Amino acid sequence: MDKVREAVAAGLPTFGGWVSLGDPLCAEMMGKAGFDWVILDAQHGAVTWDNMLSLIQALDLGGTRSLVRVGWNDPMQIMRAMDLGALGVVVPLVSNAEEARIAAQAIRYPPHGVRSFGPLRNYYATPTGPPEEPLCFVMIETAEALDNLDAIAATPGVDGLFIGPVDLAYSLGLGLRFAMPDQVTEAVKAVVATCRRHGVISGCAAGMPGAKTLMDLGVQFLTVGSDTSFMRRAAAADVAQFKEWVQAYGAKGG
Repeated sequence: MDKVREAVAAGLPTFGGWVSLGDPLCAEMMGKAGFDWVILDAQHGAVTWDNMLSLIQALDLGGTRSLVRVGWNDPMQIMRAMDLGALGVVVPLVSNAEEARIAAQAIRYPPHGVRSFGPLRNYYATPTGPPEEPLCFVMIETAEALDNLDAIAATPGVDGLFIGPVDLAYSLGLGLRFAMPDQVTEAVKAVVATCRRHGVISGCAAGMPGAKTLMDLGVQFLTVGSDTSFMRRAAAADVAQFKEWVQAYGAKGG
């Protein structure tokens, strides 16, 4: 059983990070950090079809399984990410049951889906056992999706609903909001309740310390930062410390 399902089965939240940079060494470091899983961002990050295989291999080397956020709800992209060895996919901007069905069908082989067979890295059967059960998360990022939560969650093959809070705030007419406004918090509660009714996993893009608030709301699948955010934060902290030392040095007259 993968760490996502293992944690959820134990009643615990599961946490991961984003890889936005297209560098395998960076991905390997993220893989060694101790996350339950890592999402490769092929929608907004520098993850491309040219480097995706190397990034998945680097995460595997670091001991962490990967999911891929594909650029669009495109069966070709979903199938390709799975063939390259991803544990699952995160599909953006899914607003109704038909769009959810397209995503869920693309990740699974017949009779449960339409994925075609490609014996590359992650495929139908292995010599050592049954095929790995994939994970299909669809992103709740629009006002239309909020109106269709039950239908999306009830779609066969959808394993979880993953909230994109910034795009959801945009869709609700709230503009660019990094701090979660009340309307988005209420949407998170609605998604958590819907997932519980339908037995699927609730997820949300988050950071520190916002992830703790979301965990307390019942969200089970949480991102807590990205390679780029960790780098920016660490660099800024060290630069601030160095400037403090320089200021103190100057005040003493060298």
